[in-house]
Amino acid sequence: MATIFIFCAHSDDEAVGMGGTIQKYVEEGKDIIKIVFSFGESSHPHFQEEVVIDKRTKETDEASKFLGIKETIYLGLPDTKVKQNIEKSKAKEKIEKLLIQYKPDKIYIPSQKDPHPDHRAVNAVVLEVVDKQRKKYPVYEFEVWNVIKENKPMVFIDITDYYNKKVEYMKKFASQWQYMYVLWLPVYFRSRTYGRKHGCKFAEKFYKIR
Repeated sequence: MATIFIFCAHSDDEAVGMGGTIQKYVEEGKDIIKIVFSFGESSHPHFQEEVVIDKRTKETDEASKFLGIKETIYLGLPDTKVKQNIEKSKAKEKIEKLLIQYKPDKIYIPSQKDPHPDHRAVNAVVLEVVDKQRKKYPVYEFEVWNVIKENKPMVFIDITDYYNKKVEYMKKFASQWQYMYVLWLPVYFRSRTYGRKHGCKFAEKFYKIR
């Protein structure tokens, strides 16, 4: 059975960038393994970090169950400081062990051009580890906060049958709805634009980088 790795800086990133594609893969019988670098504890500065972490972990696990994600793995790096804590957290070693254990058929990571520094840090460290492996893994970038079109090979996936499920999945991250609300219209128009390019109603776009 095929296994898909999705690396995220925060637990809701992939909901925005590839929620429909994940549902498509699940219905095709693929195993989805989601690896989250940070709990996103800085998203609610007026609450204690432990409270935010507990809340976000519970809603992430419930969201993963809703969509059919087989396993969610938390690396626990500090929010907004992923890059600074790569070495201290032994993130590279953990990623390598996961690659050896699961041998994924495809890997998805946030875009290199995403304006969020944690997203770019995840992109860089995953590629560093992947490029050192003897096995060659297909790697794709997904979009979250992107506003710049990149000059890379593009792949469009038809999510017309899964768009509504993607929206429901995004709503599962209730503690982050202030961010999801901001992204709602960009996600809709992005999906419609990509759909027209792919000859369907809704689509998600990925950059093939490996």
